[in-house]
Amino acid sequence: MASLNYYRMFWNYIKLLVKKDKTLGGTADEMAARRGGATFLYFEDEKISFAEFNRLANRRANLFHEHGVGKGDVVALMMENRPEYLTTLVGLSKLGAISAGINTNLTGAALIHSLKTAQGKKAIIGTECLPAFKEAMAQEQCLPPEEVYLDTRWEADTMPLSGSRNLNELLAQASEESPPGVSLSSGDLFMYIYTSGTTGMPKAARINHLRWYGAGLAFGWYAWGVRETDIIYCPLPLYHSNGALLAFGAALRNGAALALARRFSASSFWRDVRGYGATCFIYIGEVLRYLLNRPPEPTDKDHAVTRILGNGLRPDIWDAFKERFGIAHIREFYASTEGNAYTFNLDNVPGSVGKSLIKPSNLHLVKYDVENEEYIRGEKGFCQPCEPGELGELLGKIKGTTPFSGYTSDEESEKKLLRNVFKKGDVFFKTGDLLKTDEAGNFYFIDRIGDTFRWKGENVSTHEVAEIISTFPGVEIVTVYGVQVPGTDGRAGMAAVNMEAGTNFDSNAFYQFTAIALPSYAQPAFVRIRPELEVTGTFKLIKTGLKIAGYDPGQVSDPLFFRDSEKQSYVPVDQALYGKIRSGSVRI
Repeated sequence: MASLNYYRMFWNYIKLLVKKDKTLGGTADEMAARRGGATFLYFEDEKISFAEFNRLANRRANLFHEHGVGKGDVVALMMENRPEYLTTLVGLSKLGAISAGINTNLTGAALIHSLKTAQGKKAIIGTECLPAFKEAMAQEQCLPPEEVYLDTRWEADTMPLSGSRNLNELLAQASEESPPGVSLSSGDLFMYIYTSGTTGMPKAARINHLRWYGAGLAFGWYAWGVRETDIIYCPLPLYHSNGALLAFGAALRNGAALALARRFSASSFWRDVRGYGATCFIYIGEVLRYLLNRPPEPTDKDHAVTRILGNGLRPDIWDAFKERFGIAHIREFYASTEGNAYTFNLDNVPGSVGKSLIKPSNLHLVKYDVENEEYIRGEKGFCQPCEPGELGELLGKIKGTTPFSGYTSDEESEKKLLRNVFKKGDVFFKTGDLLKTDEAGNFYFIDRIGDTFRWKGENVSTHEVAEIISTFPGVEIVTVYGVQVPGTDGRAGMAAVNMEAGTNFDSNAFYQFTAIALPSYAQPAFVRIRPELEVTGTFKLIKTGLKIAGYDPGQVSDPLFFRDSEKQSYVPVDQALYGKIRSGSVRI
């Protein structure tokens, strides 16, 4: 068991860091001087030392300094996992600029929204992402083409965006010396990380240098035990906090090596881990389930991994994964990109997200009426704390050592605040998550509040998906919700659709439409065609009955369809297909 003295020592160190100016660029400089020729990055067949990584970052910093990027400027960054993503992130941070990490799965309206939200002065686009970016720019020009810089590593789109710049050619002339000095503090922003939140389009969470450095310390050094001898394998995207803050932060801050995968692949995962000699890796629950679902192999335990860090590992596969692959330590945590509420499971308690490190804790579970979506308050108007075993929303008290930096939108930031919780004038961050605790103080994640559900490692906004589906020809009304599928984490998307009179549902056309208009994780797995949809007196769509019936043809007389990726169509759901889906023999 982790001792309380260790908790106190750690938290005193965190409070001390708040007073210091720790920055991403400064850490890269420090590690280049200290670790020099040691390997920092592994990617495919390439090895990059700490010193070389810093020189490459300087090259990008100097180029964009010459092109007018300075402190406070925002640059949209859209590329898959590769060394250039990180050298760009560090290089721009040395100028005091802010990288807006664009989700590479986005297309259409969601991509346009993210680009417009960033209000970027420039954009750096990996040519592997160029088709989606060009399509978005054709719909709405978010910035002049001459402010778009194309970065090519692999053969990709052969028709570059007209008027854009070739970043590779420009970098060949840039200096590798330290860029002009900029006055920076740990409180300055260096990145926007987009989060779906609970409603609407993606929101840009404001990430400062201290949050990155603190993640490397708290998650990397303390919870994960990362040291200079470690090699961290990261198959998760760098536009997400797990990649950019936790894996990258843990490696660079602690002088360890980072092995990047371009994207997650269950078939090549362990081959990569063995090939790089990884000693630890970062996960989300779905990754471990995919790995566990693969056929057992004699080499399952043939690797150097001793501990893993991540979130979303469900209790039903916890022990099975640990035993099959010989993982000694699973470090499950709870956190959010923008929030101030986080816990660590350092004691290997299956299914738990752990305990708060802060003593006294800033975390509180309060009673919440899920059906009416409101807080349960007492006679004096204050929230009611939960007892062990009782379900409630997790709140994080906002104070100097546990701040909330918010989003680029003040309006969206205010929506995440809850005031007058236990006394007049106090302010808490609303996580939007339902948890419970046991008698020992361990937290357990239960579910998201409201309309957002989690699928394939992403938060899916039902409002956003419904708005896009409503543009499909013939759709009158649509509502979207998540449904549970045995053997999977999170909830699969399902849409209940009311078609216009005289219009039939074209399953082939709808498949093609969603493939283009929605990211893969937001494409509904199931569709139910309804003659009409129930609404409340205030015209809110009622989903309760729809969620209960789900995709079971025994409970639903309406036409039901399943998204079949092999046939590239939505196919009817009968009892036979329903049984295959429930048994896990059909891939979702």
